[in-house]
Amino acid sequence: MAMKVKEIADLVGISVRTLHYYDQIGLLVPDEVTESGYRLYSDRNLEMLQQILF
Repeated sequence: MAMKVKEIADLVGISVRTLHYYDQIGLLVPDEVTESGYRLYSDRNLEMLQQILF
């Protein structure tokens, strides 16, 4: 299931800016970036993010 930045940020309780930063430094790279620049995260990305945070 593809989730936008806001959706995944709300699920784990962090800011959108934090997710953008994680992408910028290569810590959590989204599975897909659309032509319009939307970052899309998968369930696998969500699991990785939970491991990073906890």
